[in-house]
Amino acid sequence: MAIRRGTFPALFSLMLLAAGTALLGSAGCGAGPSKRMAGQEEAERLALADRGTFDVSRPPPEAPPQRVASFRSAAEGRAALQQGDVTAAEDLLERALSLDPANPFSYLYLADVRIRQGDPRQALVFLEKAEIHFRTHPYWLGEVYARKGLCWEKLGSPDEARRAYRKALESDPSNRAAREGLERLGNDAKKVQGAG
Repeated sequence: MAIRRGTFPALFSLMLLAAGTALLGSAGCGAGPSKRMAGQEEAERLALADRGTFDVSRPPPEAPPQRVASFRSAAEGRAALQQGDVTAAEDLLERALSLDPANPFSYLYLADVRIRQGDPRQALVFLEKAEIHFRTHPYWLGEVYARKGLCWEKLGSPDEARRAYRKALESDPSNRAAREGLERLGNDAKKVQGAG
């Protein structure tokens, strides 16, 4: 197997993530504050590295043309959504999915479309798919869980929302949306993050 230039740091980060996940899983059981803090710092570092290497505007270098086209369409859909053109965003994101049903960004941004349209239940369906496809990307997994928290809030399920926000902070401790969501729900995000 040939490893492309620049791929090794991403592969190494994924290996560290797997090892860190195993360590973090046991960290809450009697681990001291310094061990939890070190685990949190490592999770933040991995999430930051993930964000820098995997983005809708940069398809993986080994991606086939159809996946590249799907990423391009999803990037255009995200841009349309940011400009407030929900209809164009939806069309572009659905096109991206038709080109590559495993494109996680299509599901993530279609969830955003449904949230804007006032349909958090349908957004959760898209977020479930995004979660599956982002499972090895801590930054993006944090984004998925933060959006799930928002959907559960909109559906009037604060306990589910808290669980989702906590999972977002486990994946990416610097996720501001999750921290703000916990604060809205009456939780101190720092206390929640420090608890195992």
